[in-house]
Amino acid sequence: MGRPNLAARPFENVRPIWVAGGALALAALVLTAVSLGDFVSAHGRERAAAGSLARLRSRHAELVTKVEAANRQLAAVGWKRLQGETTSLEDVVARRRLVWSQLLADLERVVPWDIRLVSITPSVAKDGSLQIGLDGLATGRDAWLKLIAALFADPRFSDPLPRSEEAPSARNGLGYRFSLSVRYWPEGKP
Repeated sequence: MGRPNLAARPFENVRPIWVAGGALALAALVLTAVSLGDFVSAHGRERAAAGSLARLRSRHAELVTKVEAANRQLAAVGWKRLQGETTSLEDVVARRRLVWSQLLADLERVVPWDIRLVSITPSVAKDGSLQIGLDGLATGRDAWLKLIAALFADPRFSDPLPRSEEAPSARNGLGYRFSLSVRYWPEGKP
């Protein structure tokens, strides 16, 4: 036979509901703490970024001031005069690089025996080569042409360009007079 129910109300087992509710409340509490930690961390990073941005803006303002001051100083420079000075300094440096003994040895190697050089005038070209002006006397036109051919063939000389030539005459009894310009490369043609 069955047992009689003496309770005024029927018995309901609510323990699983309380356990599930407590677990949910604990999970909500943990998630709230994690969210709060993330919020505090993000807020700290935001404040650090704002401070860094303020420092960068002040540094930018300093640099803009320095650039404007440098531009004012550069605007006051006489660029044409400065360019003339640097060009003349480049010429001086290039002339200082000219070793006369090497140039004369190279000319002695190239110039035929029947040519006498009267003057040698070096000048600096923009490409770093030296433009040499040669004035001289030759026994004949063949010697003069041999000189031009030898200058073409030598690796230290290039682009010989005759400027003038004068055959022997009553006014010029010394021989065949010539003038030419040639590029001289002390280390050889590039």
